[in-house]
Amino acid sequence: MSSTNLKHYPVAQRNLDQDAWFLYQTSSLAYYECCARLCEDFAHLYDSLITDNDVHGAAALDYWVARYRSHASSIRRGIRFVELGGDYMSLLDLIEAPSTDFRGMIEQPLGWMSDEERSRWDLAIQKVIYACGTAATTLDNNRGKGSLWLQRMNIGADQVYLNRDDSHAGDSTEAIELLNRQGLLPKPSVYPRHTIDQILTTAPGHACPRSGVWVPKQWLDGVKDFSLAFGVHGQPMQPAYRIIGLETDNPFAGFDDEMAEAYEAVAQGSPVTEAMDTTWFFIDPAPISTQGAEDQTYHMRCEAGQRKNSG
Repeated sequence: MSSTNLKHYPVAQRNLDQDAWFLYQTSSLAYYECCARLCEDFAHLYDSLITDNDVHGAAALDYWVARYRSHASSIRRGIRFVELGGDYMSLLDLIEAPSTDFRGMIEQPLGWMSDEERSRWDLAIQKVIYACGTAATTLDNNRGKGSLWLQRMNIGADQVYLNRDDSHAGDSTEAIELLNRQGLLPKPSVYPRHTIDQILTTAPGHACPRSGVWVPKQWLDGVKDFSLAFGVHGQPMQPAYRIIGLETDNPFAGFDDEMAEAYEAVAQGSPVTEAMDTTWFFIDPAPISTQGAEDQTYHMRCEAGQRKNSG
């Protein structure tokens, strides 16, 4: 048996410019294109390994190569939906699929690869999963949190889903560092300044008036255990999410007090949240002039990652 404990969530280092930059970057057309390229790159690598080992036709290996090529095409189709009509919700399903498909693909026999080949395969698919999963998570609360908020007095057991922040809860430092280490998103030396629009506001459950990043009033009032959110135009706006603590599932609890104490000392835990009412304020994207060099570096990193993984 294990026990669940809530640890204190540190709020002293929250940075609005950092978190807003992260959400705008992971919802950008350039980032979505990188996700498509990573799917393409993985499919090319997988096909090359199948050819080198003469296992074309075995199991469903060729199907999964075609599947990830199809994911690349689907994501690009989703990019057009966003470009032409701001349709992020259609893109959300398309960009989430490469991550969820992994569970089916991993059931295929892979023992025909050498250790070195498997290492390259693992690295390539890990990048796909993390890049696409991050993009989907940025948009995920738009799926139904706003509608649940409107029904909150009558949802019973579904309250647990309303209270759970399915997007990027809390500080984005760790997520940015991981994307940076994987060559997926360059970390700027200084985050660009973002301006808060004091006029453009909305509330949970109301139709979001503009796609982009929003900050809850509580944050502006100095309460920093809340998260920013990416809202999609026309979708019911999500509630604000307050982090009430960090959850650690301690495997040593009740068995070994010394080990349990040591585990609690180092375990970071996952944010536990509660949904709250708020007034949302729109955060304008940073000026293009402050992002041009970063965007160029971003494309170079994405393309360099493809060449390296393609072997």
